[in-house]
Amino acid sequence: MGFSVVRNRISITRGDSAQITLTIHDWVTGRAFVPGADDRLTFTVKRELSDEIPLVVKTLDNGIIRRATDCLLLLLPEDTALLPFGAYRYDVELVLVSGYTDTVIPPSPFIVTGEVTAHGTI
Repeated sequence: MGFSVVRNRISITRGDSAQITLTIHDWVTGRAFVPGADDRLTFTVKRELSDEIPLVVKTLDNGIIRRATDCLLLLLPEDTALLPFGAYRYDVELVLVSGYTDTVIPPSPFIVTGEVTAHGTI
């Protein structure tokens, strides 16, 4: 696999695919929580926290899939293919239909690593 996740630090080879499980726990009950149809879950990557324009955004039903007890984040080759190698930041924010908002993964490292074999170079 061209990606890894260790303590919320994502490392991905530029232009590779990744499927990352997002498990949210209800802090009161400790049980797994899956957002409902009217809730929002957003994964955002920026070079710097202060950047206004995100480089990658995934939302429920647009790159994030709901499953029985978790969600699956899908990163496609085109999401990172044009990003320069280096360090970025990402977070994951949950907004319930009630308005309750929780950054379930706070700003964390998103590292785009180099590659030896790139599509279209042979």
